Amino acid sequence: MTKFKNIAPAVFRHMNPSDYLEALYCAVKAEKESYSYIEFAEDLGFSKSNVVHLMVRRKRPITVKSGERIAEAIGLKGLERRYWLNIVALSHSHDEIEREQLMVEIVELRARSIDGNPQLQNQLEFFTEWFHSILFEMTSLKNFDEDPKVLAASLEPRIRPEQAKRSLALLEDLGLLVRRDGKLVAAKSQLSTGDEVALLGVVRYHQHMIDLGRRSLTAIDSDRRDISSISFACNEAFAADLKKEISVFRKKILAMAEKIDEKDRVYQMNLQLFPVSEQKD
Repeated sequence: MTKFKNIAPAVFRHMNPSDYLEALYCAVKAEKESYSYIEFAEDLGFSKSNVVHLMVRRKRPITVKSGERIAEAIGLKGLERRYWLNIVALSHSHDEIEREQLMVEIVELRARSIDGNPQLQNQLEFFTEWFHSILFEMTSLKNFDEDPKVLAASLEPRIRPEQAKRSLALLEDLGLLVRRDGKLVAAKSQLSTGDEVALLGVVRYHQHMIDLGRRSLTAIDSDRRDISSISFACNEAFAADLKKEISVFRKKILAMAEKIDEKDRVYQMNLQLFPVSEQKD
C-alpha cells in the first residue's frame, strides 16, 4: 500500500479495470523509471510474473478475487473500493440483467463521489435520463410550448409533467437553455463535460437511446421509422475506415437538419457498428 500512497490515480475516472491498472503502473513508473511489471505484480500481491501485464493487455481477466487483492494492495476503501469491484465485475459479466444492475450502481457511486459539486452532478444527471437531450432539441421547434404538461404528453414515450419541469430546470442550470424575451431558447449546441462525467454518462445515454430504438419496432408505425441491419465480413482496417465514414455521415445529417427553418418534431437516429466475432490468437 505504501508504494501507491498519494500517487494512485482516481479510480472513478476509469470504466475498465485494465485501463486503471495501466494508469497506476504509469504513475509509479513516473516516480521510479526502472519500475517493471514484475515488481508491479509483486506490489499488488501476486507472484513475480507477468500476470498483471497480461491483465493490463486484456489477455487475462481480472477476476473478483484478483480485484479484491488489488484493492487491498492499493488501499481502496469505501466508495472507491465498491466502484473498483463493480467495474471488475462488469468487465467479465455476460449476463445482460447483471450488467445493467452493475452499471446503475456504477453511475450511482460516481454521482456520490462528486457530491458537493453541483455542476458535475448536473452534468451526470443530464445523461441519466433519455428525455433531457430530447427536450433540449425541442426548444428549436416552431411550436415549442414549455408547459410541462404539454411537453410530457408530446414525448414518445410519454413522461410525467414533473419530470419535464425538472428537466427544463436542469437544462437551465447547465447553461444549455437561457431565457430571452420570456422564452426558453438554446444557448449552445452541446454539453461540455469532464472525462470522468462523460465516460459514465455517455454509456448510460447510449443505453437509453438503444432501448428507445428497440421500443420503436413495435411502438412506431413502419412508415415513420427506418430500422435495418447488415452483417458483413471484413478486417480491422476496414472497420476503422468505416468508423470514419459514419462520423462524416453524422456530421452531414446534423448540417442538413440545421438548415431547416421551421422544425416541427424531434427524431433520434442511432448508428451502431460493433464486432460479433473476434480473431482468435
